[in-house]
Amino acid sequence: MKRASRIAVSILVFVVAWWLLSVYNTRMFPSPVLVGSLIIEFVFEGDIDNSSALYHLWVTFSRVLLSTGLALGIALGIGVAMKANDSVAKVFEAWLPVWMTPPDVVVILVVMVIVGFNTQAVVIAVTFAYTPFALVTIWQGLQEIDSDLIEMADAFEASRFEIWRQIYIPHLLSYIFSSLRNLFGMTWKVAVIAEVFGISNGVGSRVRFWFLQGEIPEVLAYAVLFIGVVLVIEYAVLNPIQHRAFAWRRA
Repeated sequence: MKRASRIAVSILVFVVAWWLLSVYNTRMFPSPVLVGSLIIEFVFEGDIDNSSALYHLWVTFSRVLLSTGLALGIALGIGVAMKANDSVAKVFEAWLPVWMTPPDVVVILVVMVIVGFNTQAVVIAVTFAYTPFALVTIWQGLQEIDSDLIEMADAFEASRFEIWRQIYIPHLLSYIFSSLRNLFGMTWKVAVIAEVFGISNGVGSRVRFWFLQGEIPEVLAYAVLFIGVVLVIEYAVLNPIQHRAFAWRRA
């Protein structure tokens, strides 16, 4: 069975299970039809604040994309510095476990108290929380480079630029994509949680509003819409980019 067919079957099974639960308990499990109609209403007619759900989606995703890009960029920079300098490597190897320890909620609250309840706080908190996880993956990739290739390049007097371009970067691509997908899968969850704590726009702010009103269908509408967009980005954007980036391996 092809991937598209598997995805379609999985979605169908999920919707059927959801519908059966809604038949069993409509109050706790609003029907897919009701949630779907709310999604259409929020997208085309707007929410209680007269803003389209697409606006709130864009606000959240802009924060997610910025946080993901910063976390990956910082992780790459630190990883390269660790590979180039043993002293830097020792410092970060000692502090990485500490950096990865603080709970996400604590990081978000501390940053928001210091910076304020705004976009900058969300981006800083998410970037700080997930940079070490990307760094671990990048550092692992740098450690696993075949030393024989480096020795051969040195024997042929290749420049450091050529060594990085021809050996390090191609080898790191799989680790970079792995970090990117992991970061994207984690950062959007934390970004939404941060918005729930008091940001005035974004998907999290809408979830908070409707939750406080006790309206489960509206909460589910935003959740389903957001998860749907995440899946579209995963399978329609990231997968094709990765497929094209590693075409040289198949060749």
